[in-house]
Amino acid sequence: SELGSPGLREYTQVIIKEADRLQLLVDRLLAPHRHPHIVGDVNIHEVCERVRSLVLAEFPHGLAVRRDYDTSLPEFRGDREQLIQVVLNLVRNAAQSMNGRGEIVLRTRIARQVTIAKHRWKLALDLHVIDNGPGVPEEIRDRIFFPLVSGREGGSGLGLTLAQTFVQQHGGLIECDSRPGRTDFRILLPLP
Repeated sequence: SELGSPGLREYTQVIIKEADRLQLLVDRLLAPHRHPHIVGDVNIHEVCERVRSLVLAEFPHGLAVRRDYDTSLPEFRGDREQLIQVVLNLVRNAAQSMNGRGEIVLRTRIARQVTIAKHRWKLALDLHVIDNGPGVPEEIRDRIFFPLVSGREGGSGLGLTLAQTFVQQHGGLIECDSRPGRTDFRILLPLP
């Protein structure tokens, strides 16, 4: 409240909200029996916008995060904090792979008649995180969702493993198609 600039106030709010969200996530990871899957109504575009603001604050110069949303998508039941973490891990990985310079597209669509884990769904959320970076290194492409596998110096190798775990807890799947100049992480979440 002491800051004069609206831009600085906005960044301060982003920092406060992110600190609160991370504290909740850490509490849940350390004591999963005390904090079960917190299910509520989720608007995937609110999740994407939250991640977009976080990543643009982290990489303010040279990175474009473009929206390509299907606004007809319904809300669904899910764990909002987990889904923010999933999308944040994917978008942050993309931004880091491009050294904060390039374009990331957040695309949402409806997929019809989808099979996930041998179960057929009439409708599913089809979320893509697409970047125009160098691509996933070929030597780790088939292992990127394994723990401790990272294509980046100093990477923990846990971001994609955590993303996959959270997506699977929502009954969905995550996959990656990558080549130099285009990496597409696709998340399918059933819409009952």
